[in-house]
Amino acid sequence: MTKWSDDAVELGASKVGPVVLGETPFATNEQTRQIVLNARNGVTTIDRSMYADAQERGNYLEESLIYWASDKLDAMCADNVACNYIPTTDAHRKTDLRLCASLDAILEVVGGELTIPNPQGDPITVKGYGALEIKTDGWDDGPPRAEQVIQLQTQMLCAEFEWGVIAKLGPKLKFELYPYRRSEKLIKLIMEKVADFWYRVDMDHPYPPIDNGKPETISLDHLETKSEIVQIITDYNKCKAEMKSWKLRMEECQEALELVLDEHDAEYARVGGYKINFPIVKRKAQPEKVIPAKPSTEHRRFSIEEINNE
Repeated sequence: MTKWSDDAVELGASKVGPVVLGETPFATNEQTRQIVLNARNGVTTIDRSMYADAQERGNYLEESLIYWASDKLDAMCADNVACNYIPTTDAHRKTDLRLCASLDAILEVVGGELTIPNPQGDPITVKGYGALEIKTDGWDDGPPRAEQVIQLQTQMLCAEFEWGVIAKLGPKLKFELYPYRRSEKLIKLIMEKVADFWYRVDMDHPYPPIDNGKPETISLDHLETKSEIVQIITDYNKCKAEMKSWKLRMEECQEALELVLDEHDAEYARVGGYKINFPIVKRKAQPEKVIPAKPSTEHRRFSIEEINNE
């Protein structure tokens, strides 16, 4: 996608995500502020992040995916309705907000309305002009991330559109269309955060460090089901101890059986209706590989700790 925005004087829609959320997989609000400050001093920030390859991939695939998304939407139209693709020739701007949106493409539904299936809920019926944003992701097969939705809403704000679509090519080449209506609530938040961003740029007032500290521990002692919860924890710990004990026993048994086969120089053996397999597995030599970068992910890790009452 052609970059129409000037980082020295306006904030591009793709950079609004970290400004609103504070942090995304690509940047923080303070890093975004520094990009603008550097641009004002004539210094262009070169992206050398681990995501540079992913961004390059997206740029090369973008045009083909635009046509694919447009054709899919047009195929959904009734006989008297069409969804046209309009190439962009410049950015859409809100100069009073110092916001700029370089759309991947503009969609136009003519002749009536188009109902777009929504993987996240009820179908969305649209007409007129809408924004199309292309995303590629080799790891995440879920819906668009929050900062991507914020980018699309910023595009709708700048272009004064009422709807938009994020077309995402995910793992295993799964291509999905995610339609969104304009959200005035989210746009209001975007405007507030962008105003604060420019205040911090103009006044050279940095964002505070992002605190990703450990969340507080809540108490469940007041619940009527407290005794049941404690019993579940007790059972869980017993099962965990049994699993550890049996895992150790299983490993001891395996070592003993492996020793028997080693003593008889065998990879396979039969005994009392059982077959023991202990083959030698050979792998061909592999050339050295460069492991591609992976985006940041998050998951929840479960554990139980016993609290010592002091």
